Amino acid sequence: MNKLDYEEVQKHINILNVAYHLNLEIIEKKGNEFKAICPLCGYNKLSKIPTLSLNIQNNKYCCSRCGAGGYSIGLYAKLRTIDNKKAFKELLDRECFSIQKSNITISPINEIADINKRNEVYRTFLSMLKLEKSHKQLLTNLGFLNSTIDEQMYKSIPNKYIQRRIISHRLSKMYDLAGIPGFYQEEDFKWTFSAAKGIFIPIFDENNKIQALSIHLNKPFNDTKDMWFSSNGKINGTATKNILSQNKIEKDTNTIVLTDTFLLGNYIKASLDVPMIAFSKISNSYQILKVIENTNVDNIIFAFKVGENQNLDYIINRVFKDLIPLGYNLENKPLINFKDVLATDFLTLYSLKKVA
Repeated sequence: MNKLDYEEVQKHINILNVAYHLNLEIIEKKGNEFKAICPLCGYNKLSKIPTLSLNIQNNKYCCSRCGAGGYSIGLYAKLRTIDNKKAFKELLDRECFSIQKSNITISPINEIADINKRNEVYRTFLSMLKLEKSHKQLLTNLGFLNSTIDEQMYKSIPNKYIQRRIISHRLSKMYDLAGIPGFYQEEDFKWTFSAAKGIFIPIFDENNKIQALSIHLNKPFNDTKDMWFSSNGKINGTATKNILSQNKIEKDTNTIVLTDTFLLGNYIKASLDVPMIAFSKISNSYQILKVIENTNVDNIIFAFKVGENQNLDYIINRVFKDLIPLGYNLENKPLINFKDVLATDFLTLYSLKKVA
């Protein structure tokens, strides 16, 4: 390719696709320009003020702070520390060339990794962490045995920024963290993970593999003490799907316990070992129905800790409104303490027949 041809072609290396492959953090769109955090100067990365303009009309970039600018191919070459020739070849292989300058739909940065990889990464990750005395005391007060605390792998979230960076660096040497919810890269392309003050709650599937991590917060946030360990919207981050935790749901199951708290679900599983489904932040009963649709389930006991979730009315009205017309016996069991599930009448249903 001669120089004139090359100069013409480089104008059509789509700047948005290049941004996608470079994991740039795009903040907003204004007309023909997307605004992003500059990966070269990282200006105001904490306050998320974007200084890098990505022009989709001419496929050029320009930072208003450090002055860096040029065509998309040059941006790719600079951040990959390769020459333009190699960058050009890589971008063509990645199908970033668009002579028609057509609109490009950017896919989510990362698809979630398969269950086997998530289980392996999360187990290794949790083995690098500690459980603080205050958090162990909290779990003990709730009724968890020491053996259960160890078996279910509860760990405290490191408060110090440098700790999270070091742990993530060690983990990234063993695994590719792309596709693992909770982990993401900062503007220097070093891995870290989402921070909060609380305890990591592993969410196991029916084969005892860790599907995801939930966080039980020290203090309520947005009217709840539970949130997903997710890195949606972060550089090279991955969103967590709404996942259910279940135990012993079989074809001949007649009664199940339902709860909106994974920690309570784990306690019920460890102490009673009865058919159980735990969920978080679902807006309808579809996922629950998918689990029980081919079973003999008639009775659903909804267990919840009083004062733990301010969205309880929303959950009951939104999730249960689909279950009632289907004829399930629904029983609410408010709990003052987790240990209340050990009461002899906990599994007793006072609704003697299905709701018509």
